Amino acid sequence: MATRKSVFSVLLLTPDSGLQEQIEQDIGKTNGSVTLTTVKDINALPRATARRGFDGVILETRRGHLHELDAVERRLDRARTVIVAGSRSVLRRTHGLVVQAMANGRVRHAHNGAGSDFVLDDYLESKLGGFVKDMKNGAARNLHPMVIEAVERPLIVRVLRETNGNQIQAAHLLGLSRNTLSKKIKDLRIPVSREKTRNP
Repeated sequence: MATRKSVFSVLLLTPDSGLQEQIEQDIGKTNGSVTLTTVKDINALPRATARRGFDGVILETRRGHLHELDAVERRLDRARTVIVAGSRSVLRRTHGLVVQAMANGRVRHAHNGAGSDFVLDDYLESKLGGFVKDMKNGAARNLHPMVIEAVERPLIVRVLRETNGNQIQAAHLLGLSRNTLSKKIKDLRIPVSREKTRNP
């Protein structure tokens, strides 16, 4: 039986010091289960470090710059590396979820035509495509708040399920204050219950 590595090594590729700081803080909360190497882009990574390899890569991408992803794939072993790529704004909103998933060993490759990379922007865009088209054909208005609400409720439900109904942990994972989360739970009519842990 294969055993899982106790430490998950992550490479962060972004020139944004604010995003670096956010992810460093998230990594600090994993109790040493994730290590982080940060450089502004793949060309700034020493070859010896690249040869050592990483379990995961968080890559800030820019629209129309897919060559950045290609460069990462050429330098690292794709067979053993999970790549999470997204724009700065997407990564700033989801950094906690990405790091938590890596810390828990729950990151999986999302298969698309190009390979086994998980590009957050592409995934969200593909999921919203049909919805936006249907709404346009129906002459809908105020699409932005409608989509935000449609995404926000299942996200909060899923995070509450993951934290076993612990609203303090859920608020932390979502990057919200406890009061803001409580108000959203009330406004969105989300039922909250905590499962009792069973003794063997």
